[in-house]
Amino acid sequence: MRLLLAAALLALAAGSAAAQTGTPAPAGAATAGVAAPDASPAPAGRRQPRRVEGAQAAVKPAPAKADAADTLRKAQAATAARDKAWDARMKRTLGSICHGC
Repeated sequence: MRLLLAAALLALAAGSAAAQTGTPAPAGAATAGVAAPDASPAPAGRRQPRRVEGAQAAVKPAPAKADAADTLRKAQAATAARDKAWDARMKRTLGSICHGC
């Protein structure tokens, strides 16, 4: 569909250029200022990434594995910080409504 539309636009442009210069243009010839579209259009719907010859995909270095005790300590510290922030927020927002049991 795109190719047909592009060909129609080229023919229209060639006809208008010929009308301006006064010389008739051949039916299938493109003018010097208008470039012809590619013979193989891209598939509709998705754009294809540019492929560069010799380019390698970036490889991320593997992170060093931490020991289980260190991971557990960090998780407990993060949980404690979240709990403390939640308690402070609830005391601030609900302090005027509920004073505890």
